[in-house]
Amino acid sequence: MTAQEHDRVCALVSHLPHVIANVYASLVYEKRSCFSHFAGSSFRDFTRIAGSSPEVWLDIFLTNQTQILSVIDELEEGLRIMKKLIKTENEDGLKAFLIKVKKMKERVDDDDLL
Repeated sequence: MTAQEHDRVCALVSHLPHVIANVYASLVYEKRSCFSHFAGSSFRDFTRIAGSSPEVWLDIFLTNQTQILSVIDELEEGLRIMKKLIKTENEDGLKAFLIKVKKMKERVDDDDLL
């Protein structure tokens, strides 16, 4: 694996989750911090990494900026697709997407890749 491939993989599986968790936690907490009282364990699990060291992540975000920005672009495209499926009430498309992702997740879990 080249250094660039390594940076890309890290951006996708490590750095992007930190970007998402911080943006999401900010979205919820800036509305009203008490909203988290309505949330279940998935909220706690999803936002847990938003409590990570700002110093460490500042350095990572700036050091791997090119790759992180690239995967953010990909995430934005995926969100646009999901938004369109929901907005147009495309039940078949939405269901197909959810099934596809569920099967990929199961394959990873079955192969014990994580």
